[in-house]
Amino acid sequence: MAPADAGGGNRDAGMNVLVVEDEPGAREALVELVKELGYGASAAGSVAEAEAALSRNVPDVCITDLGLPDGDGLDVVRAAKTAARECDVLVLTGKGSIRAAVEAMKAGAHDFLLKPLKAAQLATALSQLSERHDEARSLLPAALPDPAAAGGLAGMVGRSAPMLEVFRLLTRVARSNAPVMITGESGSGKEVAASTVHALSRRAKRPFIAVNCGAISPTLVESELFGHEKGAFTGADRRRAGTFEMAHGGTLFLDEVTEMPPDLQVKFLRVLETRTFRRVGGNEELDMDIRLVASSNRDLAEAVRKETFRADLFYRLNVFPLRLPPLRERKEDIPLLASHFLSQIEEKERRGFKSFEERALAALSGHDWPGNVRELKNAVHRAYVLSDPPEIQTEAAEAVLTDSGAAELRPVAGDEGTWPAVPVRVGDTLQAVEKKLLTATLLAVKGDKRVAAELLGVSLKTIYNKLKEYQLEP
Repeated sequence: MAPADAGGGNRDAGMNVLVVEDEPGAREALVELVKELGYGASAAGSVAEAEAALSRNVPDVCITDLGLPDGDGLDVVRAAKTAARECDVLVLTGKGSIRAAVEAMKAGAHDFLLKPLKAAQLATALSQLSERHDEARSLLPAALPDPAAAGGLAGMVGRSAPMLEVFRLLTRVARSNAPVMITGESGSGKEVAASTVHALSRRAKRPFIAVNCGAISPTLVESELFGHEKGAFTGADRRRAGTFEMAHGGTLFLDEVTEMPPDLQVKFLRVLETRTFRRVGGNEELDMDIRLVASSNRDLAEAVRKETFRADLFYRLNVFPLRLPPLRERKEDIPLLASHFLSQIEEKERRGFKSFEERALAALSGHDWPGNVRELKNAVHRAYVLSDPPEIQTEAAEAVLTDSGAAELRPVAGDEGTWPAVPVRVGDTLQAVEKKLLTATLLAVKGDKRVAAELLGVSLKTIYNKLKEYQLEP
């Protein structure tokens, strides 16, 4: 994982690079650098010349400046993708043109590199692409089934129109390396969508590492992400790999990315720009080769406006936005999801269940499911416990819906406005009451864990710890 040597070494004599740059001096220097790194290189000084070069002999990689005399880098990206989907495009941009570079990535560019371009930065990017081209055939998953006929895609379940559109977008973006930003209400399946992106990608045989950005201890942030050397601080009795190292070659999933502390946002952005990092207490620069997928149940644009989330990091992560519909917008998927969860539970517990009574499925389908897919999964499990095989009984399904926190909430006036009341019975354990209150509070604030923490008078980390303790998070 050490950075590539900017001075040479033929890494892949078969990989050819087209350099598109209108300024002659810069073009010649970049061509020479590419050759020194051991790759074949050709050059073009305009969009027209690039299109002609692409029509003659499609390169493996195209490096293009954004500003060209007869167009811009977007035109080159489109021309390269028209000539061959396998041609990866790297866009050169200054700090003031990051928005334009993000648009180029939406059009199909692989990534963008900041100017002034450093030799080590280019060496790392080309080395990673070289490995990708070598392994592309062996790592590509088999042909995908029709999601409508199969009832889903990879780990995701659904046949409704909203989900078929999600599957279409997932299939398209998975084969690229573009960062994906998944948004949706709490419980809508964002981590499952992220793992599906990974499973359908060229990185499928490499690690998928999930990081909960709100649950990282502030004192251990750098160690968690970057790892540490032995003796780096008190208690560091051995070298430890961080999430960047563990995810090398694979996918890093940043769950609830809007909860990332401001100081961590700065450090994270630096790593994304340089593509290198150091372990805490170490001097060795390590390469970063990961596919980024992030998620949030909050309004990202609003977080940027309020300056709780950095705009430059937002542009880095929000290249391909993907919204997951709440379960109430795809109720026709409820019977399919319920049967899927029943099969999963039966496989583990082996009690002899095969299906639902018709009225039981009708009861589940009629519910609004404010907790989305996660709430449905938990309800099916409770109904499983209350039923006798071979079918989930109607009475059990109706009981778990009546007993759910969402169904029992009723509005009452309070100092903070109208908040739901949470029924508590004598005999309930303190743990059950705490779980019910936490669930109801999160439902009332639409999954915003930071607001829930403020209302309950605890830290955000406590909220995450309780969610994990009560298995309220997937």
